[in-house]
Amino acid sequence: QRGPRRGADLQMHINLKFKDAVFGTKEDLDVRYQVRDTATGRVEVKERSVKCTIPAGIDSGMNLRLSGQGAEGDPGAPSGDLLVTIIVEDDAYFIRDGVDVHVEVPISVTQAILGGTVDVKTLTGEAEMKVPKGCQPDTKLMMRGKGIPYLRGRKDQKGNQIVHLKIQVPKKLNARQEELLREFDVETEKCGHGIFGRLTESAGSAFESFFGKSDAKKKKKGKKENDSSSDDKKEEKVNQ
Repeated sequence: QRGPRRGADLQMHINLKFKDAVFGTKEDLDVRYQVRDTATGRVEVKERSVKCTIPAGIDSGMNLRLSGQGAEGDPGAPSGDLLVTIIVEDDAYFIRDGVDVHVEVPISVTQAILGGTVDVKTLTGEAEMKVPKGCQPDTKLMMRGKGIPYLRGRKDQKGNQIVHLKIQVPKKLNARQEELLREFDVETEKCGHGIFGRLTESAGSAFESFFGKSDAKKKKKGKKENDSSSDDKKEEKVNQ
């Protein structure tokens, strides 16, 4: 003769906001389930509230097991467990990658070239980040310890925040801004083939596509065309 039967395990899922999953929270779960009366054979629906503590750092697809919070067992037998599957909502700004988070931060062309600082939104508020000189498109900078807590790590151990710098190229310039950029382009050519010269050389075509060739380049091109024309005339005279 078998003994009292343990209660059945129950399963449910809950949706969490991004920040609640990062920092942890407490939830009151509404649990509904069916049980069969062994004496009468009738099925009845039961409903109750279960308090659940969500640990910081939990992620989508993870399960929490709440011992003894499942369906009731036979008299004298333990209740089953409640298995809670976590679904974390996406965030409009932070992109999660394990315990790391990725963000995009716009910077100006001037900041990319000269460097400076920029305010960056983190999980715990804004922080000032240094932008090094000579940033290239899609440069990534790391803010250590600004990520998500490790679920089973040491206390206060967190991932990192990776900042993707997005250089904003202005669509419109006034006359003075264009003049300064053209002067910059001319000075860049005078740098020769140094490292800085090679880097900005690749950006030269982009500059010309936006603003056209500089006066210095136009003069240089015109001189080459005149020299070529003179050489053709000399050859023609010799052939005669």
